[in-house]
Amino acid sequence: MSRGARVGLLLVAVAILFVSFILLRPSEEEPSTTADAPTATPPATSTPSPGETSTPSPSPTPRPTVDPGPVLTGASVRRLRVEKGDTVRFRVRSPNDDHVHIHGYDIMKDVKAGETTRIFFTADIDGIFEIELEDAHVPIAELRVDP
Repeated sequence: MSRGARVGLLLVAVAILFVSFILLRPSEEEPSTTADAPTATPPATSTPSPGETSTPSPSPTPRPTVDPGPVLTGASVRRLRVEKGDTVRFRVRSPNDDHVHIHGYDIMKDVKAGETTRIFFTADIDGIFEIELEDAHVPIAELRVDP
């Protein structure tokens, strides 16, 4: 086989690999699996006996498998305690547009008036941290992360 034929075959192989990669990669429309996205197992189905008719049963509504955490409103200061490496989860509701700020982690997230905002992050710094509605200067929780 000549050198030109080998180079040609190599180019064809590279082109096939490239096209295969493009066609087989997951699309952005496909949902990705996360801890917050519970998956439902389809119910087992059986084949009806002769003379029997099959009626599809409604599939059960999947329930969340992850606790979304307490709702912090500022009515009182809630105490949250986790181990280092755990995921901290809570929700915040404010009567006014504001920002929730987790001191020490320097995490800030917008909160719209009357809506509930979900917040979650990995507790990778141990210590005691204030969580507050930043603009209103209202403490809503104390986060304790144990080593």
